[in-house]
Amino acid sequence: MSYDTTVDADGDGTWDDHTIESDGSGGYNILVDQNGDGQTDFVGHDHDGDGLIESAEYDNDFDGKFETHTGDTNGNGWQDREVADRNHDGNTDLAGVDTNEDGTFDHVVADNNYNGRADTVYDDRNLDEKYDSVKTDSDEDGQWNTTTDANYDGNFDTVHYGDASQNPYNAV
Repeated sequence: MSYDTTVDADGDGTWDDHTIESDGSGGYNILVDQNGDGQTDFVGHDHDGDGLIESAEYDNDFDGKFETHTGDTNGNGWQDREVADRNHDGNTDLAGVDTNEDGTFDHVVADNNYNGRADTVYDDRNLDEKYDSVKTDSDEDGQWNTTTDANYDGNFDTVHYGDASQNPYNAV
């Protein structure tokens, strides 16, 4: 096999040791054991054999189950979309988009209580790799509470309550 590529599966800036296997259709799978336990924790798929990974699966918690799937939507080798089933129930409970391809997902929608409905949205509006807007609907009444860092100084300073009755400062 004359195919070779490099991969940084954990995003630490260092190329990871990996194994390459043919997928039998002209593409290749790149396998990485991120924590050194002898089990594959990352599988990158180069479907067309051009040296760029078009999609990948991650076992982020090293439990032997791949819970996160990423994809490269524009063909440049950068994984800019993700979906995850963090509790392994067969349902997607997190979806993210990395719009500027800096390694941080700028818009993330999550189902943090794993009931099948989104209850949290994280946004990095100024693309500085820090979330500056967090919307939550923990009681899932359709009223989103939004906390923002309006001046991007690293401190959340504005809260908007979707339901005024949830505002602890309202007169009773």
